[in-house]
Amino acid sequence: MTSQQLQLILGMAIVTYIPRLLPMLVLSNRSVPDKISKWMSFIPVSIFAALIFSDIFFWEGQFNVDPINNIKLIPSVIVFFVAYKTKNLLWSMVLGISAITLMVYVF
Repeated sequence: MTSQQLQLILGMAIVTYIPRLLPMLVLSNRSVPDKISKWMSFIPVSIFAALIFSDIFFWEGQFNVDPINNIKLIPSVIVFFVAYKTKNLLWSMVLGISAITLMVYVF
């Protein structure tokens, strides 16, 4: 590894870390209004939804909502309802993996 690569990695680490550190330092001794706190509680869910929705609805490079041609839709619906009803991550993962495995072997 050259010194230029090491400098690049360290620079990227610092640039990535500063946006996470600054809000913690600024907001650590202050109370946040309830509306902002409630709004911030939705950020992880929103990010997760944005990450998985594109993977679910895009099949073979195209937007596809046909459950016959897009084998990810049916397992996704199953996982959504299991997660909603049980709020259990383990059951959601087990059923999701089982459902997608079954769909891959069936279709």
